Amino acid sequence: MKPMTRQDIREAIQSLFAVFDAEVDAPTREHDLRLALDRIALASHFVDVEFDPSATSPDDVPSTPYEEFSKRLGQCFPGLGYYSVSLDSTDLGEEKPGVGDAIDDLADIARDLQEVLLRWETSEVDALWHFQFLFGAHWGKHLRALQLHLHERAF
Repeated sequence: MKPMTRQDIREAIQSLFAVFDAEVDAPTREHDLRLALDRIALASHFVDVEFDPSATSPDDVPSTPYEEFSKRLGQCFPGLGYYSVSLDSTDLGEEKPGVGDAIDDLADIARDLQEVLLRWETSEVDALWHFQFLFGAHWGKHLRALQLHLHERAF
């Protein structure tokens, strides 16, 4: 497989926001969302940067309030809502079922990736480091759970 370039990674992130802005019907939007999330998941395998304390990094990265993202995404994806999820897939003992929220997942993913894109304007290295860090620390689990839910809805 050909590795993704840094530009490919940025375009993968931007493709998610393009899904939110597209004027398409609900089934097409959900299909496009699955594709955009797959591209972002693939991109996570090609980000390998070390933290560079000398890299220019904005002190304060503006972000869209969670509530705004949640409202907007709820309007974009009215068929999405709560779904079942395993809270710890590594524990083969007692099952720990939980509830996921597709709109919450999307809002968390979008907010973190918006920060990455804003950082990209100042420093590509800083943006890629934050992409890598935030994937492992926060939005990666949201992404994977949401991908499984969307797969089950589609098939």
